[in-house]
Amino acid sequence: MQRLFAQDTTEEDLQSLAKEANKIGVPRQQIIEAKLVWGLRHQSTPFLLKILPEVEILANSFDPASAAALPNVAAVKAFIAYIKALKAGEAQDAAGFKQNILEAIWLNPQQAQVFIQAIEKFHLEAKMAALVIDLKIPLTTSMGEATTLSDQLGSGKALLLDFWASWCGPCMALMPALKEKAKMLPSHGIVVAAMNKDDGSAEATAEATAERIRQEQNATLPWLVEPAERPYTKALEIATIPRMVLLSPEGKVLFNGHPEDPALWVALKKVDPTIEAPGH
Repeated sequence: MQRLFAQDTTEEDLQSLAKEANKIGVPRQQIIEAKLVWGLRHQSTPFLLKILPEVEILANSFDPASAAALPNVAAVKAFIAYIKALKAGEAQDAAGFKQNILEAIWLNPQQAQVFIQAIEKFHLEAKMAALVIDLKIPLTTSMGEATTLSDQLGSGKALLLDFWASWCGPCMALMPALKEKAKMLPSHGIVVAAMNKDDGSAEATAEATAERIRQEQNATLPWLVEPAERPYTKALEIATIPRMVLLSPEGKVLFNGHPEDPALWVALKKVDPTIEAPGH
């Protein structure tokens, strides 16, 4: 059971563990609960949609005495509504999304924050779908060279931007993952670039701060500095970082979210179906 609910389990590992658990007689309810918890923890909409039939079976046979993670059948039904809301969101069905997400909140208000995050994401995606970003706004690199996003993209299929700042602990922790993306994605036609959001200070300019971090990280990908007016932060509604944004050559927003959101890899695979997410 500990292995089934472990936080660092990959999807492949989980499926293997589920088969093993079934063979040794672990109750099916607990196996389904483990799958549901994994999908929620990893925010994997494709996985949650795949296991929806199993979760619906769980709602019809839920036994509180055998529960491993969920308190009651109302919680199960709430997550069913949540998954259906995600499905409606993917289909851009606003009415269906609203109906199901409100049902989820009604059934399980203790998880309201999770459901509200889905609402915020749905609204943001709707705005981004209608947005076209200007790729020719003048920028500088960390070394003070003039450039634009259009220059960086060149003839590429898409541009993946990582917004970060030196004072952002999670941003710095994800630098190794950013550099890995910068190694693997260019062969698929996707340019990866870092966009620094530090403000200049009495001690150093924003460019100097960004360049110091680039050297410390031994980074070779394009290292850009956003203008003080923050044109991209405003247009993309970047309220928190780290944030990754995937842009088409026309400036359309293909993804706008956290770097570890599985939806990023879904968006990347739409650019090139041969891309495989790490761990898959």
